[in-house]
Amino acid sequence: MELFDVKGCLSEEGLQALVGGQLDETQRLEAAEHLAYCDRCMDRYTALLTDDVLEQPPRSARGAVMGTIWIRLMQNTWGRAAVATVAAVLALTMWRTGTLEQILHTGQQLNTWLPQTTQQTEPELLGKPVNDKAPQQSTAPLGKPIEDKKQLTEKLSDALDALLHHSADTTEK
Repeated sequence: MELFDVKGCLSEEGLQALVGGQLDETQRLEAAEHLAYCDRCMDRYTALLTDDVLEQPPRSARGAVMGTIWIRLMQNTWGRAAVATVAAVLALTMWRTGTLEQILHTGQQLNTWLPQTTQQTEPELLGKPVNDKAPQQSTAPLGKPIEDKKQLTEKLSDALDALLHHSADTTEK
């Protein structure tokens, strides 16, 4: 039995043997390698595997598919609108109840007792090009190291107590 014809493609009897499982391992590997790059032989092979004719979908399928697409489109649209509405209501509620002010106040309070770790930039230097040849300014440390952990712990405790008491006062009103 010849697996390939003179053109280098799988012969009819080679295809039949492949479908029927009559090839040894080497011949199966050769056929699989050929099918990987030869579209003509792959079409012939799949036609042998699926001898039955493909059915045509009924005409009513278009309506069902378009209906499903429309439903999913509406679900996505209304879903996004619902998320935006919930976000707006939550933002307005937080603003009206003073929660946003409390968060901002807490942030300002945190800045007062946390050590400064960022480099301060002089306003007159902003927007000007960097001059590498200019004399370097002093290399002082950027922030104050924490020397007393007890002092930091007290500041943290005081800030948290103030926050809790402020929250309790606003909820009682």
